[in-house]
Amino acid sequence: MAYSEVKNSKIIDHGSLKMKDVNEEAREHRIIGEVFDYFVYPDGRKVLAREPDHNLIVANCSVLIACLMKGESGYAGAAYWALGSGSETWSDVAPPSPLTSDTQLTAETYRKAITSGDMEFLDVDNNTSVTPTNKIQITVTFTETEANGPLREFGIFGGLADGTANSGLMINHKIHPLIYKTSALQLERVLRLSF
Repeated sequence: MAYSEVKNSKIIDHGSLKMKDVNEEAREHRIIGEVFDYFVYPDGRKVLAREPDHNLIVANCSVLIACLMKGESGYAGAAYWALGSGSETWSDVAPPSPLTSDTQLTAETYRKAITSGDMEFLDVDNNTSVTPTNKIQITVTFTETEANGPLREFGIFGGLADGTANSGLMINHKIHPLIYKTSALQLERVLRLSF
């Protein structure tokens, strides 16, 4: 049975609503990701490496969510944080944007396991919540001996991801201006995901 409703001053006839229209509306409610990068120096100083920014949640994230909802055997949520050098042809200050169809980094150079202690629920004010919410924060620190060299991109991987480069289902892809990490500092990356 068809019915209608008023939405944003438009009448929507649900009897004739096509799947394409539903998908377009669903895109308005995509997962939001915020990224924060900090350099941590040996003396304990923590300095913002670049301005906080957003990142792209890729299409495979929906596949991973469906697998987790189904309880698909062997599939894990956010399991590895992968870093990459990107392409040397990219601008160091204005690199290209990632695509929702991306399934791996352009040039993965390092991958670190994400532990349960690296993740926490956040409330609406971004404070830690002991009860589950629709927002999680993942914080991973790459030490002085990890991921040294040029960094231009990163992604979180889940599903059947392991320590092997490009394994698993990509959740997000962030391409950013060049950061050159050295053994003189740590890089702390913080990702907030709102579902």
